[in-house]
Amino acid sequence: MKRSVVAILSCFSIALAGENTVSELLDEAQTNVKFAIESNCDVKAPYYCAKARTYYEIAKEEVSKLHIDLGEVAAKKAIHWALKAIAESNGGSEK
Repeated sequence: MKRSVVAILSCFSIALAGENTVSELLDEAQTNVKFAIESNCDVKAPYYCAKARTYYEIAKEEVSKLHIDLGEVAAKKAIHWALKAIAESNGGSEK
């Protein structure tokens, strides 16, 4: 499980550091939110999990309205909160 978290963290740093398209950010957000849910974040970190899901939904909505900049910001926030949920679900607290 820790290997998976490390892999996701490295993907996250790549997503925020590089020049990614909004589609790539949405895909990354979806992957991280899905992994967080599979890590049982609904029970172990419900606040972080809810924020990750909500920001992912906001990102999809903004992109569908062609508000690309807002979609990118929301996708990055979804990734951030999903990673916090994963860390919390695995017994740690990432601040």
